[in-house]
Amino acid sequence: MIASRPENSVLRALLREAMWSGDALASAVNALGAESGLTLRYRRPSVAQWLGGSMPRAEVRELVAEAFSRRLGRKIVPADVGMGASKDHGASDCESKQTFPISPLYRLAILDDIPTRAEGRGRGLMLGPALPTKLSKHHVTAVRDMVTLMSRADQTTGAGTTRQAFTSYLETTVLPWLKLSGRPAIRHELLTESAGLAYLGGFLHFDDDLQGPAQHYYQLSASLADEAGDARRLALALRGLSVQAWSLGHYPQAYRLAEAGANSGFRGGPGMGAFLNGQLALCAAAIGERKAALERLALAEWSLSRADTATAPLIGAYNQASLQHHRACLTRHLGDNAGALAALKEASQLRPAHEARSRALILARRAELELELGYLEAACATWQDFLTARRGIRSRRLDRALTTMRASLSPYRNNSGARAVLAASRSLL
Repeated sequence: MIASRPENSVLRALLREAMWSGDALASAVNALGAESGLTLRYRRPSVAQWLGGSMPRAEVRELVAEAFSRRLGRKIVPADVGMGASKDHGASDCESKQTFPISPLYRLAILDDIPTRAEGRGRGLMLGPALPTKLSKHHVTAVRDMVTLMSRADQTTGAGTTRQAFTSYLETTVLPWLKLSGRPAIRHELLTESAGLAYLGGFLHFDDDLQGPAQHYYQLSASLADEAGDARRLALALRGLSVQAWSLGHYPQAYRLAEAGANSGFRGGPGMGAFLNGQLALCAAAIGERKAALERLALAEWSLSRADTATAPLIGAYNQASLQHHRACLTRHLGDNAGALAALKEASQLRPAHEARSRALILARRAELELELGYLEAACATWQDFLTARRGIRSRRLDRALTTMRASLSPYRNNSGARAVLAASRSLL
C-alpha cells in the first residue's frame, strides 16, 4: 500500500493570510519565473497538488517562497511554505517539464544586504587559496580594456551579443585573478575595475530580461566596490539595483537604493551628481514624494549644466536625453501625461546616434503613451521610427517592447497606419 503524502497545511495557511486563490499564487510564481528567464505555466491544479503534499522542483520552491515574501512583506524561505525538504516526493510539475538553468533568482530580501558605504572591507568574495602567479598592472589594464570593448559592443549591437562573452571572461579570467597575491595598490585597482565589469554584467543581464542574474552581478559589483573602498563604483552599483527595482515596480526599495547611491557618490563631480539625482528624483515621484522629486530633478539639471558631457565615461554617462527621459517618467508618476509625452519627444530627439537602443526604447514608450492618449496616427508614426531604430540590436527589452506594440495595435488592425506597422514588424519576431 502506497503511503499518502501529508497535506501541506502551512501552504494553505499562507494562502489564507495572503488572501490568494490557487490561481493567484500560480500567476505570481509564473511572473517571478519570467524575471529570471523561466517560462512557467502553472495554474490552479498545480497549486492544488502542492496543497496535497506534492513537492515542486527546487527552483520553483524558491519562487513560491519569494512570492509570499513580496505579498506579505517579510522574508519567507521554502521551509516556511512547507517546501523545505530536500527530496521531491515524486514532484508533479506537470505544467513545466523544462530543464531549469542554474541561475540566481531575483529576490527583494537580497536588497537589504547590499553594502551602502564603501568601507574597504574584505567580504570573503574570492574563496580559496591565493594562486602562485603575481598580480601586475597588466591584469588591471586587461580588465579595463575589456570593459571598454564590451561597453561599446553593447551600445552598438545590444546585450544579446555581449552577455555570454562577459560571463565567460568574468568566471574564467577575472575571478581567478582576484585570488592572485600582489601589492595592495594593484589589488585595489583590480577590485575597482572588476567592480565596473560586474556592473556592466548586471546591465547586460537586465537588458536581456534576466533579472536574477542581473541582481547577482550588481550585488557583486557593490561588494567589490565596498572591498576596494571605491564610493563612486558603489554608487553606480546601487543605482543599477535601483533602476532594476523601479522597472519591476518595487518603488520603496528603488528609492532606498537610489538615495544610498546619491549619498555614496555625492563627491563624484557634476556628471555623477546628475546621473544619481535623476534616478533619485524618479524614485521619489514613484513613491508619491512630489516635492522631493522636483527638487532632485532640478538638482540633476543644475549638475548636468556644469558637467563636461564630451568626456563622459562609458559607464555612468548622463546627458540631456537622459534627463528628459527621467523627466518623462517622473511626470507620468505625478499624473501629468501631457508633460510626460513632451519630455519623451525631446528625449527621443536628443539621443546621440550611438545610443540607438536607448532611443528605440524611448520611442516605444512614447508611442505607447501616444496611443493611450488617443493619438493613433502619431503612435503609428513613432512605432515606425522604433522599428527602424531597433534593427540590428539584440535586446530582450526591445523584444518586449515589440510584443507590446503588436498587442496594442492589434485592435486597430483595420486602420491603414496600424496595418502598415504590424506588417513591417512581422519579420522581426
